[in-house]
Amino acid sequence: RGPSSTPGAEPTGQGAPALHRACAMAAVSAVSAPLGQARPKEQVAKAASIDVAALIAERKRVLGYNCQLNYPWQPMAVVRGEGQYLYDHEGRQYLDGVNNVCHVGHCHPKVVAAAAEQLATLNTNSRYLHPTVVEYARDLLSTFPAPLRDGCVFFVNSGSEANDLALRIARAHTGAHDVACVDHAYHGHLSSTIAFSPYKFDHAGGEGKAEWVHRLPIPCAYRGKHRGKSSDPAVGAAYAADAAALLDGTAASGRRVCAFFAE
Repeated sequence: RGPSSTPGAEPTGQGAPALHRACAMAAVSAVSAPLGQARPKEQVAKAASIDVAALIAERKRVLGYNCQLNYPWQPMAVVRGEGQYLYDHEGRQYLDGVNNVCHVGHCHPKVVAAAAEQLATLNTNSRYLHPTVVEYARDLLSTFPAPLRDGCVFFVNSGSEANDLALRIARAHTGAHDVACVDHAYHGHLSSTIAFSPYKFDHAGGEGKAEWVHRLPIPCAYRGKHRGKSSDPAVGAAYAADAAALLDGTAASGRRVCAFFAE
């Protein structure tokens, strides 16, 4: 969800207020996080001195060719972010409608302070006993609906790892092997997650759909297989019927789906 335009207000949307309460922070807004603050002269000078053409050439030399740039015809040299905005090397401000990581805005002062404090104190793994990781897990679980709030947490370092672990847990719990996913989805760059990511296995360099992967159409009422008003329950029922038919078909062929991944 985008940040609120009301100072100190929480973002709208199901689950958003609970998330922000768990993080103990207000949403970033143009008012609560003033923009255009003075920057050290050396920082401004360094940003302004970026040679975009030379940077692109060096990037191609040292990074993998498949690490793509956004807007390759005119790449943005982004040097900082603040709140809901990104800034390029010439000081241009862009409203960020792309990044999906910064839930409370770029460089939220409370996040920056908490991260700096922890990095200056301790950075190790969860095999050691420490109260912070337990407190975080407890607070995070308190935001979930029942019965998930009575469950437990596995902390991982990426979405790819989270989906890989979810697949392993589902297979261990159900004894089944197959996966259902939504067409065109991307679930990570591990070998396991690429295998059920149509965005990857159906494109250049992909190996095609594996036998244990089953695709469902994107449930889009506007351009999808079943169309109509998004508020029309018949549209949702039609997509649900597709899912039921897929499950029945896999069962009839002697296969079992252990998990459904939806992006």
